[in-house]
Amino acid sequence: MSFSHLVDLLVVAVSVVAVVIVSFYAKHKIEIDERAAKGDRVAMAQQIVAQAVTPLVYQAEKRGGAGEEKMDFVINGLNLILSLAHLPALPASFLKGLAEKAVVAMKQTQAIADTVDKPKTTIVGELKDVK
Repeated sequence: MSFSHLVDLLVVAVSVVAVVIVSFYAKHKIEIDERAAKGDRVAMAQQIVAQAVTPLVYQAEKRGGAGEEKMDFVINGLNLILSLAHLPALPASFLKGLAEKAVVAMKQTQAIADTVDKPKTTIVGELKDVK
């Protein structure tokens, strides 16, 4: 197998994993949305946190620092958002799980972007170098 076949296989595998994660999330998102519509404050908190976690993860990555500092930044930001919205606090393990999920998605997106942006050599380019 050549390197290009391995890259193609990797892209397909990542795509399949992404589809599985999105479908799993969509199934549970519908459940959460229904509970939030009925006035469940915990469900509303889950909705807000799910929407806010990705931008906070990207902001933490931009700020830099060690992994634990970034995680603390994200968790503190999510707790601040919940307190400003007058919603109940969610367990730290739940918030860390969402943050880790957002980090994985960010890294997969970056890996795909790096694969796509990688310059490719062509046969014509290689023939020009031959004398």
